[in-house]
Amino acid sequence: MKKMMKMAAVVVGLAAGCGAVLGEKIGDVVRLTSEQPNEIAGMGLVVGLKGTGDGGDFAPAMRPLKEMMRRFDDPVLLEKELKNANNVAIVMLSAKLPAHGVNTGDRVDVRVSAVAAKSLKGGHLFIVPLLAPRTDVKVVLASASGELVVEDDSVPTQAVIRGGATMIEDVLPEEIKGDAFTLVLRTAAQGVQRATAVAEAINQELAVQTEGKAVALAVDATSVNVTIPRAERGNTAAFLARLLDVPRPEVNDPAKIYIDRAKGTIVFSSGVELSPTTIDQDGISITVGKAGEKASLKDLQDAFDLMKVSQQQRIAIVELLARKNVLKAELETE
Repeated sequence: MKKMMKMAAVVVGLAAGCGAVLGEKIGDVVRLTSEQPNEIAGMGLVVGLKGTGDGGDFAPAMRPLKEMMRRFDDPVLLEKELKNANNVAIVMLSAKLPAHGVNTGDRVDVRVSAVAAKSLKGGHLFIVPLLAPRTDVKVVLASASGELVVEDDSVPTQAVIRGGATMIEDVLPEEIKGDAFTLVLRTAAQGVQRATAVAEAINQELAVQTEGKAVALAVDATSVNVTIPRAERGNTAAFLARLLDVPRPEVNDPAKIYIDRAKGTIVFSSGVELSPTTIDQDGISITVGKAGEKASLKDLQDAFDLMKVSQQQRIAIVELLARKNVLKAELETE
């Protein structure tokens, strides 16, 4: 039986991994070129499954993993857990590090993907090293372990360990070198008008110090080059913090929807409109608004929450609405 839901009202935003695009300061819409998310990865063994593991066919692959993990965990306990191969699974691990960097001792979430197991529900990851996913870098950057949480029951082969990775090395962005740097506009804020407005706001902030000479220049729709005034070159960190704290300039941006498939997030800019419609997706039928009235993304969100629609289903529905031109906005996916 299809689930039905009626709704109506005014466009706002969609949550559960979604939110407003733009903040109040320049720092909310830009980042340094060196501030890029890093990802560390590894392979490990999950134990404690209820007969949903890989089975005996994967015993040869488990042996080298077992030997590796003897150095990190209790070998006696590990041997005991591996006796029933159906309760054990080989998994791939990944952890995204914040763009601003992490320090030794910081903890980050770990994403877990089964290689062959039917379900990871109830599993526990034995402690395992995580490395940069590069053949030329073999340094162990973090260790991961902990209880798995399956977030979406319809995809039991994917799980997360909250705070499951502990950093054992610092991973920080490169410091500013020389007398210039580049600010990159975040995806949801990119546009020639926005880049130009950011450059103008920075020049206005520094006008007295630079005697009106422009030091910020919008290169294109995605970036702004900034030349550091001579008096600030001995204290670039404080100078950068000052610029990032400058109020964000107002620009009438086109309505946009930004979907990040890897993170499972949906972000709406202001001005996104939703026309009344009825959609059918994965056995879910939703009627949005009434003819002649504006529909509300807030009501759509409430319906998703009420019906416990998974984040992947939400993404699919939003993409369907965009293709049908029911959502009046530019759609960007990554």
